Amino acid sequence: MATGRSSFAKRQRDMAKKAKAAQKREKRLEKTDDVDELDEELDEVDTGPRLSNEEIMERVADLHRRYDDGGMDLDTFDELKAELMAQMVID
Repeated sequence: MATGRSSFAKRQRDMAKKAKAAQKREKRLEKTDDVDELDEELDEVDTGPRLSNEEIMERVADLHRRYDDGGMDLDTFDELKAELMAQMVID
């Protein structure tokens, strides 16, 4: 009877799958860290002095760059952008 051992190629495939999954997990964690940092920045904005319209637009541009780079999902992007735009002062 066969011992049921895996072939070398199968072990290699399994190890490659695990390594790829670990890389994906790390990448997702990095993305959530970026979003958490941005949330902290926005929290500071809410409690701190009022930002000028130019500063707000710079932060919106930074949000767009992060979203384009894949640093956050669409829902988070829309939420953070709406919070920033709500702080704009129209004369």
